[in-house]
Amino acid sequence: MTKVNASNAMLQVLKDWGVDTIYGLPGGSFDSTMNAIHDFRDDIRYIGVRHEEVGALAAVAEAKLTGKIAVTFGSAGPGAAHLLNGLYDAKTDNIPVLALIGQVPTAMMNTDFFQELNENPMFADVSVYARTVTTAEQLPQVVDTAIRTAYSKRGVAVVIIPKDLGWAPIEDNYVSSANAFTPADWNLAARDADVARALDLINEAQRPILYYGQGAKGAGDEIRALSELLGLPMVSTYLGKGIVADDDPGYMLADRTRGRQAGRRRGQDGRPGAVRRVEL
Repeated sequence: MTKVNASNAMLQVLKDWGVDTIYGLPGGSFDSTMNAIHDFRDDIRYIGVRHEEVGALAAVAEAKLTGKIAVTFGSAGPGAAHLLNGLYDAKTDNIPVLALIGQVPTAMMNTDFFQELNENPMFADVSVYARTVTTAEQLPQVVDTAIRTAYSKRGVAVVIIPKDLGWAPIEDNYVSSANAFTPADWNLAARDADVARALDLINEAQRPILYYGQGAKGAGDEIRALSELLGLPMVSTYLGKGIVADDDPGYMLADRTRGRQAGRRRGQDGRPGAVRRVEL
């Protein structure tokens, strides 16, 4: 059986999951993973940053824009701590992000070695999954589980990698779960009673608007159709920008005057912003 370094087996897992970019600032505790990143340079792009927080924020931005998991990393101790601001951004917005964290070699752990920190408690609050790898053979499996959990729980997954384990040769036989993973389907049909109540609230309101966020991603056509049907001007959250084009005549934040006029045009009883009465 062919053998590979455990860090290379881990990078193969990332590739299987469609990861094509990694952001981070390397340090000595992360050199085994950096070697694997170099080996995979034709498939996974490494973007070096000057501060770990920038790398974490860049990964979060990528995940927000693409809907795919993004990867950032930091070395042991201070490098790991610097990731937290970006990772809390991901937690707050329920964004799947993987953070790979360096750690001192296993023989040096628990000896107050240079830049050694007990890193698990640091990430306990921000993450939906956090593990320290304890054997080289575990590394690809733990990263595979971390990515799957980040997707299923929509949050931050953290994997802490002692430096020496990434260098250790292991059997090249791990098969990731990337091809077998099916994301949860949240497209549940609305209950008729809830739809009727929503229509009652809209019909009773004097100046209703259609307000949406990133949960409506991929439903721009449906939002525009609903806006036209009910005569509702549209407003989005910051993360919802782009779901409906900024220059759409019903999108209020693109042109406040035009948005107000769109609301007036759609009224049928003469009141500014009045909407069409719709029955279920």
